Amino acid sequence: MAVSYAHRLGQIIGESLEYAIEPFLREFADTYHLYCDKKEYRPARSGTKLTWVDINQNKHDLDFVLERDGTREKTGMPVAFIECAWRRYTKHSRNKSIYWRYISWRIYQ
Repeated sequence: MAVSYAHRLGQIIGESLEYAIEPFLREFADTYHLYCDKKEYRPARSGTKLTWVDINQNKHDLDFVLERDGTREKTGMPVAFIECAWRRYTKHSRNKSIYWRYISWRIYQ
């Protein structure tokens, strides 16, 4: 299989974006009493991957999930799915550093 240095560069950019945005997401989550889940070991799920299954049984690997009533030991109700991505400008895409996938955004205090 061919080695793609451009692919690895994209991975490095994505990892850098995740690292840069995490403190802001954690601060936001703390402000609104949400749990900020990320790709790491968590007793509430198996492994270190952050994978959610939608209503059609499709699996989605994500970078962050904001959960209401979640803890390290208990999975909460997801309020936002967040994936960091870099898109190279082409006819059908624009440069994006972060795009958000919302399921619902209802924060009750």
